Amino acid sequence: MAQHVFLLQQMSFESSISITNRASIRLMTRTLVITITLVVALLAVPANSVWAHPAWGIVIDRNNQIYFSDIETVWKIDAQGKLTVFRAGVSGRHTHEINLDESGNLYGVDNGYEPATQRFSAALWKITPSGEFSYVLAPTFDPPKGMTNWKDRAGNSYYVGQRENTATDIFVLKRTPDGKVTTLAGNRKAGDEYRQVALYSVGGMAFGTDGTLYFIGNANLHKLTLDGNMAMVAPNLPAAHPAENPNGASRGAGLFGIAVDAQDNVFVADYGNRQVLKVTPDGRSTIAMRAEPPWAPTGVALKDGNLYTLEFGFTPPSTYAPRVRKLSTDGKVTTLAIFGEDGKPAALESSSLGLPAKTADPKPRGLYVLLGAGLTILALTLWVWIRRRRLARR
Repeated sequence: MAQHVFLLQQMSFESSISITNRASIRLMTRTLVITITLVVALLAVPANSVWAHPAWGIVIDRNNQIYFSDIETVWKIDAQGKLTVFRAGVSGRHTHEINLDESGNLYGVDNGYEPATQRFSAALWKITPSGEFSYVLAPTFDPPKGMTNWKDRAGNSYYVGQRENTATDIFVLKRTPDGKVTTLAGNRKAGDEYRQVALYSVGGMAFGTDGTLYFIGNANLHKLTLDGNMAMVAPNLPAAHPAENPNGASRGAGLFGIAVDAQDNVFVADYGNRQVLKVTPDGRSTIAMRAEPPWAPTGVALKDGNLYTLEFGFTPPSTYAPRVRKLSTDGKVTTLAIFGEDGKPAALESSSLGLPAKTADPKPRGLYVLLGAGLTILALTLWVWIRRRRLARR
């Protein structure tokens, strides 16, 4: 009888241990799910200034007014240095590239994504010097092949693309004002078969004073002469160093916007190395300007010998905030505009370097607080589980 009672007590004890273990496992599972969800939310949920990659559009008009994109909003810095919104941004509508024509009209390309249909949209717009807005191409899911905001004096537009599944096989498309598209250079078969989705090319583009088109293809600087021949200006421009690359080594060389001066020197925004390169007509490259972490240049513009840069500061996991700087002919560097991590302009102090007196409030820390809470719960759960395991063994 005593043995029977002992066995019942032992079975009851083991059953309670089993129930306790099962409860602990359920608790741990739920905690792990919550913690993983918080981590995913921290990495995936965008705050202000969070985008897939930064914009490179910056231009200067004849009145020394600067226009640049923070990827959604187009800003204007007037000749007196006042910063204002020129074209208000819309969440999810991205404007990576802008440029000016000889009449002072500002052109920009929009890109969007429709989650319901998983389709990308594209649009091309124009704003006159008087501020009149119109669509050259209204938002569409099927943009005309060869259409971009880069047009020569005859109205022909140019697009540089690359064959799918390869980063080395590029081609150049030309679209005439009457809509005729031809593959001018590069892989003609790939160009003829290509279906265009975005209205900007694989790299930065700019026209020289004589109408020669310069463009980036991977880590190479090319030019397309007036007779339609493509030539290499500078191959294998500096590759990104993993220690300097704001986004790690995955971007390759990280070359973005370019600009050409009157002597056909090409200035290249080397985002991957936080610098601006100057490439001479004979292909020699030197460093024209550097940026300190966390900033890195994406766009460049030239006016009266002065170099203007659009730069973005990258804060992990995926926050970008822009600033605009000017390198004068006397070597003086001035910050003209700077934004905080919340995407709002920050105050500047009046120093020779134009360094910010303070930045705007940092990115809301809500997600970080939630992540910390989740990790704390996970640690407490592990502690309780270990304690129960020890008690169960006694």
